[in-house]
Amino acid sequence: MNQKTISNLGTPSGRRLYQDLWHDLIIEQRSAVIPSLLRLLRTAISGAEVRIVSKDASFNIGHPLGLRHGFRLFMEEIVVRHYFNNVQALVYFGAVLLLVFLGLRFAGLLSEEVALIGIGIEACMLLILFLVLFYSPEDNHHEIVELEVPEAAATSDDEDARDVIREVLDEIEDIGGTYATLGMKMEQLARTQEESIRELAQRVAAIQGLNLLESHAERLETTNTLLSQLTAAIDGMNQRIDMMFGKELEYHVRREMERMLRHGANGAEGATPMQQREGAEQ
Repeated sequence: MNQKTISNLGTPSGRRLYQDLWHDLIIEQRSAVIPSLLRLLRTAISGAEVRIVSKDASFNIGHPLGLRHGFRLFMEEIVVRHYFNNVQALVYFGAVLLLVFLGLRFAGLLSEEVALIGIGIEACMLLILFLVLFYSPEDNHHEIVELEVPEAAATSDDEDARDVIREVLDEIEDIGGTYATLGMKMEQLARTQEESIRELAQRVAAIQGLNLLESHAERLETTNTLLSQLTAAIDGMNQRIDMMFGKELEYHVRREMERMLRHGANGAEGATPMQQREGAEQ
């Protein structure tokens, strides 16, 4: 086995060796992606030796890059170069899940917790995309990493990278517009619900007012009935009083006439014949 030594993986030769290690793990050995990526990350941060099985070669690393520089190397050489489209697809997939969750939430088929889970998934996807874009190499980085690439090819790669970045920015802008539209719709829905609640409260108050009016109407009807009964009782009392006064007057008139008749009869018996004659003439 050939054994060589390099100072660190941050040099152009070290970056080429790092690319060879990815090719050996993923393409030649067909290892699982996640374990291979974890091994590549550990190698970039703290690896002391790199073995290329397909080339039967081993390389000793003079000193590791550490966490910050090693993670940057991993993002630039592995994730950005080979998995940029996968990350972008994951972001779109998260956006689709979020839209589906929000639609089902508006329809009342999902709880609020599930909708928040969808928002969390999309936030994680956007965070991953942010890391990928943050560690995307600059335009002149290809000249350092690939010294053997012709100038025309490097320029073409730079233009392709710019086009990809423009597309990503456009897609991010579209996603932002979608979020803004969803926010406006949610705000409009909240206003509609508030107006519906206010209208419902007014209707409830009106119904309560009608109930009060019905209660007052029943009380007025009862009062009218009592007044009618009182009026009838007063009329009856007046009639009885009239009858009593009429009978009393009739009784007194009868008594007075009887008294006068008795007095007249007594006077006629005690008068002289002359007086009787005069009384008869009269």
